[in-house]
Amino acid sequence: MKISFILLSLLFYLQNALASPLIVAHRAGTADFPENTQHAISRSLSNEANIIWITIQLSKDGIPVLYRPKDLNELTDGNGLVSEHTLEELQLLDAAYYFNQDGQYVYRGRGVKIPSLHQVLLSYPDVKFIIDIKSPDADPQVIANAIIELRKNIMSPERLTFYSTEKKYLAALPKYFHKFESRHKTRKILANAVMANKCVIAQKKGSSSISNPSKHYAFELRRDVKIVERLTLGKGTTHTQLVWNQQAMDCFKESEEAKVLLIGINSAEDYQFAKSLGADYIMVDSPAAAKYWR
Repeated sequence: MKISFILLSLLFYLQNALASPLIVAHRAGTADFPENTQHAISRSLSNEANIIWITIQLSKDGIPVLYRPKDLNELTDGNGLVSEHTLEELQLLDAAYYFNQDGQYVYRGRGVKIPSLHQVLLSYPDVKFIIDIKSPDADPQVIANAIIELRKNIMSPERLTFYSTEKKYLAALPKYFHKFESRHKTRKILANAVMANKCVIAQKKGSSSISNPSKHYAFELRRDVKIVERLTLGKGTTHTQLVWNQQAMDCFKESEEAKVLLIGINSAEDYQFAKSLGADYIMVDSPAAAKYWR
């Protein structure tokens, strides 16, 4: 009887764990460790993150590297654009120079470097990554070609999913890549569902069905938005907050069997709310905190 009870309890725990949203470490855990570094990736995995979100830009010699801000002086002891430096030059910089923890630069001078995407994917062959293309001055096709070539030389390339706030970068990637739908499309569907009580998901031309099980959507749990209305005497502007609700989640799920990632989940309360809605993934800044929310 005791063994049966233990087995049933374990089964119940496993079912609940699998039903919970998967935790995505934003920039590899930007609140816990120097973002977009191998140290952060390793520590976020040890803190039970399921998927690692990393941000890439293209170096001067055409190599995708992990770095988010526009200028190197925001996070490192260098300055200028990533695209102005070769990979060799970038890896001379201290990627943790400005990481502040309790008023102390605890990782400064400890050898934390800007890694290349290839280096990271080879170092973590079993890890799933969401790759955010941020490169502000790279030609979309050039960066797409670099990613295509890199993808050929790693194990299990299907573990990669691509995201960008710039539609042009997603459009340049091949159709067989796993990638998120554009923010514009996602925001439009969400706004219709929340504010107009309408589930409107455009059907692709030449398709007899809107069902597409491979589609992924990502958007903030809460997002301040500006609504422009056409009035008799001109236009009116209203500032409001767009917040996911069950109707919106059902719209995405029922229409396309979509996978939904909710961004900006940084409290136990928001985690429980996202879980109740049926989110597939949640993006967190601190996997160290999030592991206790499950």
